[in-house]
Amino acid sequence: MALVPASAALANDHYRAPVAAVGGGAMTHPGHMAGMSHTEHMAAMNQATWNSNAAAHLAAMNAMQDTSKLRYLAPSPGPEKLPVPVPPDVAIAENGKYGPVGPSDVDLVVKVRLAGLWEQPAGEMAVEKGKNPRVKEIGKMIAEQHAVLDKLDVTAAQRLGIEIPNEPNADQQFWLQEMRDAEGDEFDQIFVDRLRVAHGKVYSAIAFVRAGTRNDLVRELAQQSNQFVSTHLTLLESTSLVDWQHIPLPPEPAGGPVPAAGYIKSGVSPTVIWLVLGAALIAGVITMIRVTRPR
Repeated sequence: MALVPASAALANDHYRAPVAAVGGGAMTHPGHMAGMSHTEHMAAMNQATWNSNAAAHLAAMNAMQDTSKLRYLAPSPGPEKLPVPVPPDVAIAENGKYGPVGPSDVDLVVKVRLAGLWEQPAGEMAVEKGKNPRVKEIGKMIAEQHAVLDKLDVTAAQRLGIEIPNEPNADQQFWLQEMRDAEGDEFDQIFVDRLRVAHGKVYSAIAFVRAGTRNDLVRELAQQSNQFVSTHLTLLESTSLVDWQHIPLPPEPAGGPVPAAGYIKSGVSPTVIWLVLGAALIAGVITMIRVTRPR
């Protein structure tokens, strides 16, 4: 079909669609009729195309849903290639410092280190002991990704002078021992449950630090850590083994629950409403007695 430049005439619907296409052949796409305005032409073409393709499109989508398998891409192997934007350096002073380091900053660097110290060996264990093929697959991915995240964390700790642990804490060692002692389906369930709960806890800690830290290096680490943790949450949930009964609910909003859609909260106390209704009922009873009382 020949191309024509956009113009005020086109916008005002004064353009009439040509009859012939490029090469002199008649236009054959659905919905076209000679003499149509631009708007009529496009509306007719869209409707005809939709009518002819809707059933095929729906069938294709259903087939895709039935046959596809979700695949989760691991982050790139280096911090310089991570597919997330890196926060700008907005707090670096003239002396090259990265900004003040607060207690929450130190806590985050330590927690990210601890996460890697037990989740990397847990992932490696899943590759060896997992019964479910999906558990084996995501175990490998989580182990590899924590190796990358651990390097980022160690580098940040060294630059900021933060002391970090070299072995898992007591709880994490207990979880690892649980996995060593378990086999088959039991191992798969313990692996998914322990890692899903742990990732949920560190996820909220990362969010608070990312939102409020005054240190550029910690802000960058928090943003990178958030990418890994978000990926791991999705990976673990893709096994369909998460026991949601043991996942803590999100905290209530600060102002209380949000009213349901369409519900307008009244500014009048329910107690006042009941008192008014009670007074009206009493007044009605008294009036009835006076009307029916013999004179």
